[in-house]
Amino acid sequence: MKSLRVQIILMFGIAILLAAALQFATSVNATIHEANKLFDYHMQQMALALQDSDFKQLDSRTVLGIESNNFDLVVQIWGTDGERVYQSRQYRSLPKQAELGYSTVTLTNGEWRIYAVKAHDRVIQVAQKMNTRSRRAISIALSTLWPVIPVSLLLFCAAWWGISSALSPLNRIGKQLAERQTNSTETVSDEGVPQEVSALVFELNSLLVRVGHAMQSQQRFVADAAHELRSPITALRLQVQNLSRARDENMHEKAIDRLLGGVDRASHLVEQLLMMARQDHSSKDLKKIQKLPFNTPLNLAINDVQVFAQSKQVTLRLSNFQDFSVCGDSESLRVMIRNVLDNAIRYIPDGGIVEVILSQQSNQIALEIGDSGGGIPEAERDRIFDRFYRISGTNKNGSGLGLAIVKAIADMHDASLELTTSKLGGLNVKVIFPLMSGDG
Repeated sequence: MKSLRVQIILMFGIAILLAAALQFATSVNATIHEANKLFDYHMQQMALALQDSDFKQLDSRTVLGIESNNFDLVVQIWGTDGERVYQSRQYRSLPKQAELGYSTVTLTNGEWRIYAVKAHDRVIQVAQKMNTRSRRAISIALSTLWPVIPVSLLLFCAAWWGISSALSPLNRIGKQLAERQTNSTETVSDEGVPQEVSALVFELNSLLVRVGHAMQSQQRFVADAAHELRSPITALRLQVQNLSRARDENMHEKAIDRLLGGVDRASHLVEQLLMMARQDHSSKDLKKIQKLPFNTPLNLAINDVQVFAQSKQVTLRLSNFQDFSVCGDSESLRVMIRNVLDNAIRYIPDGGIVEVILSQQSNQIALEIGDSGGGIPEAERDRIFDRFYRISGTNKNGSGLGLAIVKAIADMHDASLELTTSKLGGLNVKVIFPLMSGDG
């Protein structure tokens, strides 16, 4: 895993080196430019100083600055006939007589800078190799480079310290998280956190809060499930004991019927618990969500409860369903509709009526399931979607999870739930879905 600190420090180090190199290149260029101007002036002054000299007695040691410097200057004097009458130094290749003023020529041994001036009947010419100028300029530039090295080191150390200080809150947060217990969801302190990292810390704290809520919900669910399972298991134990104590065939058959009923109730509770757990997981899984005809899960759910309705002689009154489209998971929608229908059939008297209506209302699809039962008091309607909640006074052995599953699936599909009194006198459950484009 790459270190963010090392990456940033390396980038700063490279930037410092590039800045130092750029400064050196700029310094060399400026020094060469200034050196050329200075040497040109020096050559001009040397040539002008030799105008009034006695050329016959001229000696290289008397020429100003020739032997006293290391600038590779060469003085040449030319007569009126174009013959060279004097040369201060010997070179394998030297410039010929050049035009008056400044000029630059290229010979086999490199470039030469020349200044020529006419004095009486002679031409004085001062020449210098250009690489000598470049060497002297680079030498001057190098002499100014050494302060850049400690300054660069100081900048690098300052960058290391600044970056380490800026990243120290992240190290603190990482250490806090590493030292926590597995079940700890306490939020992370954002004290001293840079503005650029505060958004990350905020999202991390939001995630910890959501995880905490999920853990609390899971713990409550497990505790409630254990409590709810205790009752049917105890009832099954008592029914088994009653079966073992049956003295005649009639009592034996009644005990078996009670035992089978208890097994069915326990099986239904376990099925509802598993379904609730699956819906909690599916609410975060968007891969199954797709556009589908709503009639498909609706007809499947109606087929699922047909046998149960017939056993209680409950009439299912169905409207002519128009084919609407919704965005969702077909299996989850089937479970939701089946639970509403099962709840309606289970809690109404035998021979009752359950009515299913599917309609379009504005830009929404409304599924209404009403029954002819006793309904639910308005004071308790807000609570029937809670897990394991059962209306007080009911004599039905439900799990208290059916409508909680309905609420979870509706939330997953961005659908809303409304509870009202049906035209048949009982409860009317209305599920409202957003209408897909192209319908209606």
